[in-house]
Amino acid sequence: MMFVGILILLTVVPAAANGAAEISEGGAVSLDRSELRQMINQVSLEHGVDPKLVDALVRVESSYDPKAVSRKGAMGLMQLMPGTADRLKVENPFDPEENVRAGVKEFSRLVDRYAGNLQLALAAYNAGEGAVARYRGIPPYNETRNYISRILTLYTGRPFRLAGTYRAKPVRMMRDRNGNTVITNVPSTSTTVTASIRASTLGGDGPLRGGFGSTN
Repeated sequence: MMFVGILILLTVVPAAANGAAEISEGGAVSLDRSELRQMINQVSLEHGVDPKLVDALVRVESSYDPKAVSRKGAMGLMQLMPGTADRLKVENPFDPEENVRAGVKEFSRLVDRYAGNLQLALAAYNAGEGAVARYRGIPPYNETRNYISRILTLYTGRPFRLAGTYRAKPVRMMRDRNGNTVITNVPSTSTTVTASIRASTLGGDGPLRGGFGSTN
């Protein structure tokens, strides 16, 4: 997929001066904040996802700490669960580039699955696709709802609340003049893919793969 410009601007946190890249004890390359942002920008563009969106996601998930581990065992910058890391063939979840490549690939898949509906993609990333299927939308979990609000607030640069009147324009799947799939929130006359929730996308046959290792 290709990437097109986003009209909404995001105020970014200045990069932390952590020195030059080094090799950590686990063999992973240690990057400073600026280098991590450059790497995230490159990987995001490769998958057609807005780098500012991935930046917001990483800030909420790990605060840009490649060694972060959650109470549930999620690891690294994009907080990969062990099951998801195995499914995506991640050898070292604490290697920044390997972690981001797997995380962005998974998030891009979720954006595709929910036809560009960013709120649903984020809900599935946090709570699992099974939870989105059960509730046929964003699950009524405070953690998940706060998670979505925090990321969209960072992404859009203005307060976002799911229960409020303001709604951020969801990222949409679109086609450019060459027929390539792009992801954008910029209005266009191009044909868009519907973001409505269909039973076939929420249920389907067989078990649903949960967000980042969750099977619920």
